[in-house]
Amino acid sequence: MVAIYKWYNARLSTRPISTQCITAGFLFGAGDVVAQTLSSDPALKNKYDYIRTARMWFHGSVIVAPCAIHWYKLVGTRIVVPGRPRLEALARITVDQTVWAPVGIASFYVSMGALQLHSWDQIKEELRTKWGQTMARNYIVWPAVQFVNFRIVPLDYRLMPVNIVSIAWNAFTSWSSSTNIAESMVTLEKAEHKVEETLSVKGERKL
Repeated sequence: MVAIYKWYNARLSTRPISTQCITAGFLFGAGDVVAQTLSSDPALKNKYDYIRTARMWFHGSVIVAPCAIHWYKLVGTRIVVPGRPRLEALARITVDQTVWAPVGIASFYVSMGALQLHSWDQIKEELRTKWGQTMARNYIVWPAVQFVNFRIVPLDYRLMPVNIVSIAWNAFTSWSSSTNIAESMVTLEKAEHKVEETLSVKGERKL
């Protein structure tokens, strides 16, 4: 883990945008791997959908990461409350969750639909049936994550913790784009347990 951190830090210093784009694409793809691995869908039994993972990788590395890099820079430099770090973090979360989150979730469903060559009417129906429910789940997960992120993590590193938490979140969104929300929540819960188990094992190894 130390070697990976040093490599990432070095790459981030020399090529920040490409490094974060590649990392985001990898972790978005990892989220789909988790989703498919934990899926109970008979269509995926003994058959892995590589194209679906490629779509998630593309969305993470080409669409989300470049926008997120500039977004965190904008929020981190424009929303400043001198001497009030907690208030500053809360102000940034408010803007993030009222601007970035709704647009980001909508862009996910539009992107997935476009990459699957769905019609605009199909994409609109996807947004109508899933966007609101996904937003509700977003407010359960992300405000707390972003409070820690905006309060503690340096600006240049803020995309990484988001991407790590996104392994579980992307498992949920990936599965929600191809099924209903109720089934997606089962996948999200399983993914969260999987991430927690992995982090626990790594912590034990460090000890």
